This record gives sequence, C-alpha cells and structure tokens, in this order.
Amino acid sequence: MDGVAHVQYGVHYPSVMSVAGWTDPRVIAWQPGKFTAAMQNNSKSGKPALLKVNYDNGHFTEDINVAFANYADQLSLCCGSVGQNLLKTSSTLIIFFRKLNGYDL
Repeated sequence: MDGVAHVQYGVHYPSVMSVAGWTDPRVIAWQPGKFTAAMQNNSKSGKPALLKVNYDNGHFTEDINVAFANYADQLSLCCGSVGQNLLKTSSTLIIFFRKLNGYDL
C-alpha cells in the first residue's frame, strides 16, 4: 500500500501527524516522511502535516513512556485542530495518560 498514491492536489485535508520508528523493521522510516511531504505539498487546507520520528523504537517495540508521549502528541494535535487549548504541554498529557492507565508517578 502506498498512501502517497492517494494524495490529491488541492484537497482540504485535515491535520495529520505521521509517526516513524527509526528502527522499525516493517515500515521504513522514509515512507511516513514521504507521505507527510506529499500532504504538505498538496493540501490546500492550511492545516499542519507533521512527522514525528521515534529514534529508539520501531513497530511494537516502544517503551510505555514512549507510548504515553505518542498519545500526548496525538491528543495535542487533535485539541489544537479543533481550537482547544485545554492541555498545554505534552508533560501534562503524559501524567494524564499514566494516571488513566493506573501507573504510579
């Protein structure tokens, strides 16, 4: 599957965050980067197309703190996309997800 093949010029795409794992054996890190670049170049919505690279993790190999940081980044993007500024920092969101999942701080 090649997501880049489906990106069309002039479409008003929503905010997008692609995540690449540098050591991911299944999805080579340049593939999400290529998709993000296509979204940045073709979308006319003015919404961000972001790429996050996890340099120490890959497919199903992430540490629980990395997972919480990813959730925090995703929620931050969602809140920002709908105009909400309820949760200001990723560290606040990480604490929120740790408490939600029953982890001690």
